[in-house]
Amino acid sequence: MDTAVDGAMQIFWRLGYAATNLPELLHAMGVSRGSFYKAFGDKHSAYLAALDHYDRTCIGSAVKLLCDRSIGDGAARILRLFEQTGCGESVAPRGCFVCNAMVELGPHDPAVAKKTAAMSNRLQAAIYDALGDVPGLNPYDTESRHRKAAIITRLYLGAQAMSKTGDRNADWKNLLGELLNRRIA
Repeated sequence: MDTAVDGAMQIFWRLGYAATNLPELLHAMGVSRGSFYKAFGDKHSAYLAALDHYDRTCIGSAVKLLCDRSIGDGAARILRLFEQTGCGESVAPRGCFVCNAMVELGPHDPAVAKKTAAMSNRLQAAIYDALGDVPGLNPYDTESRHRKAAIITRLYLGAQAMSKTGDRNADWKNLLGELLNRRIA
């Protein structure tokens, strides 16, 4: 079933919810109509399962990266997050599935809004933790860390959304260095 859900995630991510028709969805998932309805019931349920899969795989990978001290200090880990896009890919012309979902369905679909907010909050918590490992930042100034984590999360999600148009800012090292008031190696 993971392969089918991954196929759903890929097509919803590339085309969006509204533009994905059922034949395309079934083809991407590699399932028959009957199997689809038995497993998911409807397109919306498949979309929610795809968001859950994105959370487990892509957001999970980002959180793991932000916690991986072998990469370096917190600033180095945050920089690595920005240098990768779309589930660790080096190029993501489809943008970010969470961002796409927030924009397309979030305003009028409470289930999607709740899931995307939870993913954003999970990412922000990992960034907050990484900020506690940035030399020169006071790890005990939790208010400042929370504000910086919120800013960096929104900057990251915005950068992911902008990557859908091919706009990739290659100067993350200097931008993040300025935000963190330090030079990032």
